[in-house]
Amino acid sequence: MSIGVHKAKPKDKTLPILEASDRDELLNWLRQQPLLLEHDEFVVCHAGVSPQWTLKQAKKCAKKVANKLRGDSWQSLIKNMYSNEPDSWSSELKGIERLRYIINAYTRMRFCFPDGRLDMNCKLPPSEVNPSEYVPWFALPSREPLNKTVIFGHWAALGGYVSEEVIGLDTGCVWGGELTMIRWEDKALFSQPAL
Repeated sequence: MSIGVHKAKPKDKTLPILEASDRDELLNWLRQQPLLLEHDEFVVCHAGVSPQWTLKQAKKCAKKVANKLRGDSWQSLIKNMYSNEPDSWSSELKGIERLRYIINAYTRMRFCFPDGRLDMNCKLPPSEVNPSEYVPWFALPSREPLNKTVIFGHWAALGGYVSEEVIGLDTGCVWGGELTMIRWEDKALFSQPAL
């Protein structure tokens, strides 16, 4: 299954998976996973839901990429998916440009520019950026309402973030912080220091 797309970087923490004897099985399993899970009261994703999408659009986009990853041409998608462009959603996006935006929103997004374009570079906590330059994706005033809470990770610099509309659970376990989970019924948070 190895397709040699990029050289692994130790800081990415993926070397144990890529060097595992059952690597192909692990990567195949990962390709089968959805980008968005939906519950009656919330959705779960890695980095967030594009502020330019309705829930219907978000589900449709997630399904489109998941189907490509499960299909026969998944290697082509993997080889061509990494880029910071396009940085703005449009229903006119086609082909790899459309897929790339969807992947970036679900896997890499943190901040947006005030006009809604995605910024793929800044990884700081919101308190350390100029709000006229960068806005957390979930705080963009023009964000489409989803009418469900979004539970996400990916942004360890948030240190965990809870509001009515979003719950960021990443508390930096992979960097030596804690692994945090939520009990949905009462919104209680539980953390375990990294081992």
